[in-house]
Order: sequence, then C-alpha cells, then structure tokens
Amino acid sequence: VSTQSTWALMIGPGTGIAPLVGFLWRRLALKSKGQLLGACHFYFGCRRREEDYIYGELLARCREEGVLTTLNVAFSREQPEKVYVQHLLQENQSQVWDVVSGGGSIYVCGDAKNMARDVETAILQALQTLGTDLHTSEAAEAYILDLEKKERYLKDVWSSH
Repeated sequence: VSTQSTWALMIGPGTGIAPLVGFLWRRLALKSKGQLLGACHFYFGCRRREEDYIYGELLARCREEGVLTTLNVAFSREQPEKVYVQHLLQENQSQVWDVVSGGGSIYVCGDAKNMARDVETAILQALQTLGTDLHTSEAAEAYILDLEKKERYLKDVWSSH
C-alpha cells in the first residue's frame, strides 16, 4: 500500500491470508500511533470456523479497532450450499467499485487454480455493473489490465499442481 490513507480491498482465503497478515499488523501499529487509515475491505474464507479460522481473533481485533472497514468471511462448509469469497464479492460489488474508483488497490492472495480466477470474475462483474463505460467484458478486462500495470491489482497466487 503506497500510503496508508489509500483504500484497499484484500482477498485472502485459506493460506492466502499469510501474505496479508503483515499489512494488518502494520495498520494496527499505525492506527495505535493515531494515523488515519484509508478504508480496507477484507475477505477471508475457510471451510469451518472451529477448524480453520486460525486468524479469527486478529481479524476481529482489526475490525473492532477500525483497521478494517469491513470483514467478510465465508465458511464454505457450514451451510448446505458452499459459499466462497467470490460469492461475498458478488454481494458487495459496491465495495469493489468504491476501492478502484477511489484510487485504491486490490490484493488477491491464495489458490491460483480456482479462487483467483473466480475472484477476478466477480471483480469484472462488479466493474461491468457499476463502472461508467465498463459495461462490456472487453472494457472491464482492459480496466483490470490497466490496474495491473499501475500495480493497483496485485496477485500473490500459487497452485499445488
């Protein structure tokens, strides 16, 4: 994050949270020193709260202390139909648009095989729905490429296969 007043959208389900934890601790430290922080919408997902939500206390603290503007968590195996972070992004398209239209950055960390692709699809849908002059898939894809060139759409993704 270039400045701490810059808005951010952070998406890190499962082990994808690891690269983002440093951002959270830095924001906590800056907030404790009185620095104003830009809005930060955080998306995390895991299978079950009781088994996989190992950073739950940190995330709750960040939300309570205003380090995170919103905390969106998907527990994919706690209801009959699986819910993943991309589903939450689809429900909260305005957060995606607010971040990118306000000059903020998007960080996606985790599984490259499925999650990253599905998250990007949800982001593209948000851009097409809310973005002026981005109503076609081609325009939204060009916008994403521009964000990548400007280092405002950053991915730290990996695959075990």
